[in-house]
Amino acid sequence: MQKSVIFCFAVIYIKVAIHGLENELDDVSNTEDPAKTYNDNNDNARDMCFKSLQKNLKRVINLDKDLANLTLSRINSLIWWTQQALVSLKEYQAKVYNKIVRTTNCSLPLVPTNGGLVCAYFDNVYFCKPMCDQGFDFSFLRRSRLYEKCGHETGFSWTSQYPGGNRIADCTASAIAISGQSSAYFPDKKCQEAVSMGTEKTYIDEFIKELENNGITKNHKKELNILVCG
Repeated sequence: MQKSVIFCFAVIYIKVAIHGLENELDDVSNTEDPAKTYNDNNDNARDMCFKSLQKNLKRVINLDKDLANLTLSRINSLIWWTQQALVSLKEYQAKVYNKIVRTTNCSLPLVPTNGGLVCAYFDNVYFCKPMCDQGFDFSFLRRSRLYEKCGHETGFSWTSQYPGGNRIADCTASAIAISGQSSAYFPDKKCQEAVSMGTEKTYIDEFIKELENNGITKNHKKELNILVCG
């Protein structure tokens, strides 16, 4: 009986999550001003929605014994609904990225595999700092090159050590990390773990402080702060 209740709850909750995400996608699509999507009310509503979704999905994931007792048919059904939720999440993520491109006139740089990018927008220039996971290091020396940028002065192309395109950094397996500044590595964890633990703001705030220390302080659009993983 308990496992049936758990399964029904999981499927219903995922269905509701998908419906909510689809409505959110419609709202984003119909919004011309990116700032309107990031007002305080919407931020609070999305934060509550995220925490509720996160809490209930954790509840389902942690019930290993009960999930193990489900029939193959029910497991397949649950997998299908989970995949639909993932599709909706990726669609919403793409909408957010597209809004960034429209606002900055800069395409997002390629995110390093085994790492991530933390980005912020100041005075019509988009700045992105590549970061590597633990156990990886940059292919090129980056100690004097904390970030790359894109804006009018760069012809809305990304500065890079690589010729052409949006590739600004690579993270390759390495026992030691010496090519970048100390803040360009995720300490004791991977980028995905940092995001899943909700600590991305820590890395964003650190990058903003680094930019401010370099005199970059004007016209900060906080809604364009992001941490994205490869």
